[in-house]
Amino acid sequence: DEITITEHYSATQLVIKLAQGQLTAGQVIKAYLKRAGIAHQLTNCFTEFLKKEALDRAKYLDEEFKRRGGPVGLLHDLPISLKDMVTMRGRRIISGWIKWIDRIAEDDTLIVKILHEAGAIFYVRTTEPQSLMHLECVSPVYGTTLNPFNRNLTSGGSTDGEGALLGLKASPMGKGTDIGGILDMESWLRDSSLVSIPWRSINLNSKNLTVAVMWDDGVVHPHPSVTCALRETVEHLKKYGIRVIDWEPIDYQKGWGI
Repeated sequence: DEITITEHYSATQLVIKLAQGQLTAGQVIKAYLKRAGIAHQLTNCFTEFLKKEALDRAKYLDEEFKRRGGPVGLLHDLPISLKDMVTMRGRRIISGWIKWIDRIAEDDTLIVKILHEAGAIFYVRTTEPQSLMHLECVSPVYGTTLNPFNRNLTSGGSTDGEGALLGLKASPMGKGTDIGGILDMESWLRDSSLVSIPWRSINLNSKNLTVAVMWDDGVVHPHPSVTCALRETVEHLKKYGIRVIDWEPIDYQKGWGI
């Protein structure tokens, strides 16, 4: 039952059922392709619909499952949606810019290779705002992505298409990014340019430590609960002898105007 597949099973549960042969790749990917199509009509949440590629991949994985007598990788048959900026060979990589409309990726990014080797199925690429680092999902290429819970709003940014798709249960797992880089996976095991840095504890002398607090940027006012949390934080810092000063923002409104 397609509704049961998309609404009642988590990604972990799907992987288990697929690995045990209780569900086939064809069953699962068809359910998510249909639901993704509905989600897109409601929210404009993806940039590419990879129907043929996904169905071909599912057919291959089902055949391999029968031939091997077991799953192909830890994520065997799991549908995974990808944010548009996650590079896929032969597909556009434009970050919402019209100028880059003909920019085509020459190779898959490392995370795509890792997920593919683990048996995943890619079936949609999801929207992102122009230039990526933005608080709402709007671009001149793909338009506006809407919030599935209130279509008078956008779904935020910058991994907004993924958020809308997941919110409508049209994806069991999505791959996005944050400003700091890749959100998950120990990619440094495959790419020597990525360095694993362990957590390092440092000792600070609280008497020589100063913390600046910005209570308000003069443009967006925090909710009372946020201000309350800041006050409690300041009290705790002072309790341990840390000097706390107020930080007055300069020309933030000018920045928003730019």
